[in-house]
Amino acid sequence: MKKLIAVLMAMLMVFSCVPALGEETGISINVPSFTLTSEVTIDEEQVMALLPALGMPEETIGMVQTFLPMLNGLKETLIFADMGLQYDVQMKGQDILSVVGEASETGLALATNLVPSYKLTIQAETIQKLVEQLTEQLQGADGKLDMELLQQAAEKLSGYAMEMANTVVGLVTFGEPVKGEYADLIEGVVFNTEMSLTVDVKGMVDAMQQYMTKVMADETILAAIQSIASSIPGASFDPSTVSVEEVPAEQLPDVTGKVYTITDDEGNQVAPDTYVVVNAVGKEDQTGNTNTYVYVAEDSVNVVVEVPAQEVSIQIYAEQVENGMTVNIALSVPGFDCELAMAFTMTETGMNLDGALYLNDAETPILVCSNTFSMTGERTKTTADGEKTELALEGLMNEETSSDTISALLGDLMNGIGGVIGNISAVLPEQGAMLQQLAGSLMSMFTGGGQAVEAPAE
Repeated sequence: MKKLIAVLMAMLMVFSCVPALGEETGISINVPSFTLTSEVTIDEEQVMALLPALGMPEETIGMVQTFLPMLNGLKETLIFADMGLQYDVQMKGQDILSVVGEASETGLALATNLVPSYKLTIQAETIQKLVEQLTEQLQGADGKLDMELLQQAAEKLSGYAMEMANTVVGLVTFGEPVKGEYADLIEGVVFNTEMSLTVDVKGMVDAMQQYMTKVMADETILAAIQSIASSIPGASFDPSTVSVEEVPAEQLPDVTGKVYTITDDEGNQVAPDTYVVVNAVGKEDQTGNTNTYVYVAEDSVNVVVEVPAQEVSIQIYAEQVENGMTVNIALSVPGFDCELAMAFTMTETGMNLDGALYLNDAETPILVCSNTFSMTGERTKTTADGEKTELALEGLMNEETSSDTISALLGDLMNGIGGVIGNISAVLPEQGAMLQQLAGSLMSMFTGGGQAVEAPAE
């Protein structure tokens, strides 16, 4: 029974605690209305063809093949409006799951088709007590976290990091500009200035080691870490176990490169086009030698990283387009290629983010994910919809609820799960049947029995 209470409490807090909870809780969050949707499309044939190549066992492949259709066409919608949240799940256009949470000055309320006959509530005073209990647990048995100490430690960490960053920037040096005509680097672009660059890799490693040495020698930072560790049950921190080892210079690569730009006679850059080539060459083992190419144009950036000896390459291309940006990331290793194409578009009320994953030069993507975010929202459901019995979770938490009410709640939960499975069965009969068996096993964990979970009769 306690497991069931924990599940109901988690659902109530997750779906109802975002809005303002009233003065009684001491929490007030002003969240504007919004709507967030996410939909996934999967090429099931490509997935099933890929799994054996990944070495997946046959029984696991069979399980994936059974439940993969549940992800293909899955759509989630989250709406916040009028001090409440609405979360809906659809499969292939079929309504599957719905959860509605609402907040008021008196507390929180939750309604879901998992327990279709009940409206679950929790008072603001109870929420305040739960927050206080959680705060006490986070503060630890040895005393409260010293927030002033943590702030001082954060400031010192930031200062040390800034020192390291300033040092690192100075370890990249450039040679004198060399005028010339460099027309064979980027098609259609003629650069007229070349500068060499050198990176002091050993100096950078030393700077990072010095940073760690300062951090581990700072009493304020160590005390803050100890304070955090003492607030976590069973956790401990021993600074003597942390060591900073020096990296031999012969293990570090030599990093050099060239920078190409378009400048006027006075050396001022007159066009955004910039081309950078960086080569990292190992002193001992050269199988990891890396070549990096970066081309920056007016509306785009193209980055290519190659490891020739390993036949590995990564390309990242970002381009600014009307009302947004596109980003393509391509990875190539022996025997496998993939590309992730993303598009970010601003709209009148929000934004869209779409992504598609392609494998091994396939014409169609193996995965497509479409997301929309709008700063508008209108809920179509409330916790008062339908005839529901109001049930206070305080009674369940304090074990004051009658056994008859608990039995009725469990029965309603089983009916609700059966209803959700019935919704799935309407579009995926095979998957619905398997879920019905699985749900029966899971329910026995809560009830201690073997009551079957069945979809409601049509």
